[in-house]
Order: sequence, then structure tokens, then C-alpha cells
Amino acid sequence: MHFTFLGTSGAVPGLARDTTSLAFVGGSEVLLVDVGGSPLQKLLAAAIDPRRVSHVLITHIHPDHAYGLPALIQNLILLGRTAPLPLFCRGEHVDALTDLLDLFELRARTDSFPVPVHGVEPREGIELLRTASFVVSASPNAHGNMPNLALRFEIPARRTAVVYSSDTEPCDEVARLARGADTLIHEATFPDRDRGRFGGHSTAAEAGQIAAKAEVRRLILCHVEADYHGELDALVAEARAHFQGPVEIAQEFRPYPL
Repeated sequence: MHFTFLGTSGAVPGLARDTTSLAFVGGSEVLLVDVGGSPLQKLLAAAIDPRRVSHVLITHIHPDHAYGLPALIQNLILLGRTAPLPLFCRGEHVDALTDLLDLFELRARTDSFPVPVHGVEPREGIELLRTASFVVSASPNAHGNMPNLALRFEIPARRTAVVYSSDTEPCDEVARLARGADTLIHEATFPDRDRGRFGGHSTAAEAGQIAAKAEVRRLILCHVEADYHGELDALVAEARAHFQGPVEIAQEFRPYPL
């Protein structure tokens, strides 16, 4: 069991980093979190069989987190998938994601498979999904005017948890969701000197502050805007000034054991 980053950049990708998405690999399931870029190609690069994807979770519908959904469904149709692929998102986004699939007539094809879209109530700590390996819960976060979800992946068999902030300003809802988790994956779109450059995002220093408040063991920084891909060590140092545990920049396609 492990999780893998399929992308780690902010909304603008860089030469070596694509937009942020993750895969959580369990004993019999793969949970795909956000779908920017070319999801199938990224799964292959991470040595994950795309046909094993059992669920898709979309935190919000900014293009870098959702625009790859039609390509994923089209590719899985061509690979011969027949089993349903449940998709989970904020309740406000059900119609938009359904319309996106219908724009390409993917649900109407005679060779298509069902893609049931489940809307999640934006309530702190709500259970979103329970599989053989994971219990997934969610809380709303603070991403400007865009409704969004932070996600917590608990692994009951191993008594551990990983929390993904998604795109967010520093907020107590994420800190509470991450309370006592082994790992917090928190966005660090820019360094502290550029705080406020984009609304609804966090600096590396603010990510460190949330990790300290949540008392997690480890902090992984992701969603780093392309302008700062040459300053990754400095971003780690900023976070470490506020959080005493291990801090690192997310690495794409590396398996992180659970």
C-alpha cells in the first residue's frame, strides 16, 4: 500500500512537474485524487495499472484539477473497462462534471461504462468513502470563491492517516481534519515574500504553521507554482521554521509507503 504524486505543480505546470494529483494504492483498489493533465499517462509513469482505478475524487473544478476527466474516461473505454467508476465531488460540482462528460458524449456511448457522480455535503469530517483499505473523510477548506474539499485517508489496518489539503488558504478546518495524522500533504503555492499573490492559496511558511497546529508527524509540500520550482530548498526551509517534524517537497511518481 502506498500513495504517489502524479503531479506536484500549481495551476501552471513546469518542465519537470505537472499539475497536482495523487493516487492512493490499496490492497485491491486505487483511489485517484484530482485529474489534471493526462491521467492515464501519469498512472503508467507511476507503475499503476489504470484499469485498477476504482474511484475518482475531485476536490474542486478548477481546470488543473478536473480537465483530464474526459481523457481518463475515454482511455478506460478504449482499454475495455466495463465496471462502474464512482466519482466523488462537492455537491455543487455534480452538474458541472456530468456536463463535462456529456460534452464529449462519453456517457452515451454504447461501449461506455457507468460513471455515477456522488455529491458530498460540505460538512467537517464527513465520511466520503469506505473501501477495503481506506476510510476517506472530508472537510471544506478556504479556496476563495471556489467550493473545495480537503481529504483524509485513514488506513485502519495500520492505524495511520494521510491528509491532503488541496488548494487552500491556511484554515482551521484543515488543521482539525489533519489532527494526529502521520502525514499532511499541504499546498505551498509560493514563498512567504509573495503571500497573497494568488487568493485562496498558502505559502510554505503557512503550511508549516498548519502542520504544527495539527501535530502531524511529517509535512509534504505540493502545488508549488512553476515560478518557484527553482526555490524548492528555500520553501522547505520556510516550512521548517514553523514545524519541527520532517519536511520535504513532493516527488512525482515516487511510492510513499503507507
